[in-house]
Amino acid sequence: MSHMADPRLYENAFAAPALGALFQQPGFFQLHAGGRGAYFEWTPEPGGAVVASIHFTPTADGLWRSPARGTYAGFATLPGLRSEVLFDFHDAVLARLAERGARRVEILTAPMAHDPVAFANQAYLLHARGYATTQCDLDHCLQIDTRPLEERMSYGNLKRLRKCRKEGLHAVPLPPEALPEVYDAIAANRAAKGHAMSMTLAQLQDMQRALPGTLQLFGCSAGGELAAAALCLRLQPDLLYVFYWGDRPGYATLSPVVAVADAIHAWCQAEGITLLDAGTSTVDREPSHGLIQFKRSLGFTESLKLRCARDL
Repeated sequence: MSHMADPRLYENAFAAPALGALFQQPGFFQLHAGGRGAYFEWTPEPGGAVVASIHFTPTADGLWRSPARGTYAGFATLPGLRSEVLFDFHDAVLARLAERGARRVEILTAPMAHDPVAFANQAYLLHARGYATTQCDLDHCLQIDTRPLEERMSYGNLKRLRKCRKEGLHAVPLPPEALPEVYDAIAANRAAKGHAMSMTLAQLQDMQRALPGTLQLFGCSAGGELAAAALCLRLQPDLLYVFYWGDRPGYATLSPVVAVADAIHAWCQAEGITLLDAGTSTVDREPSHGLIQFKRSLGFTESLKLRCARDL
């Protein structure tokens, strides 16, 4: 426990079992913070059980962000935490960040579909404390039930899935050592569209070593190479996030990524995962209409994801 004015606030003590999803936990924070930043935990009474956590990392002159890397972080709390406790925690954290020289803070929230109650409480807290919504994106999620994905996707995608099967393209989960092959297929897809990968292979291999069991790989083989692949992250025992996926250039007419989506969905059913998150399909006010329609045609539905900031 650090020697701060408020004995209820721990900083970089990692005093309790991790709360929240992968992006909110100490292991992810330590992997990407580069020895900087602060992981805060809160107890309603000094020496009591930790009920909430959040981490921030300085990313620019005076700016502290939650998270430094990753699609979201923000506040992780025990279910049913009283609102006054969350407000007290927030206020103590901001006071401490101001002491550390922060002049502006930025928080990326989890998509609403992950936990609508937690989303509502956090969004209310941030706006009540003077944050502005600086970015608002559409995320796409799918509630997993007993139906096969082919019953939920559009007829056009069902035809693509059947064509892949007819051509002998079957998507399957892949072992951890397939990461370089999966990365190569996805990088080729993004390069063909003029986009770079947001993480290097080496960075993903570091994550694979530091957080074993987090990366889940899928691929659809054709002629000795991956025609399509996906790299997913298991954020919680019941939540899988599609970090990257795509077809290798040259396979657009078959769309084997649909077969990969089907394999991911079947794997989620077998693993007891109840929510599949396919990521955002917008960049603030700029929608990718084709990507939105593609995810809808697989059965996914929209969910809000916010970025909020305020000056100190």
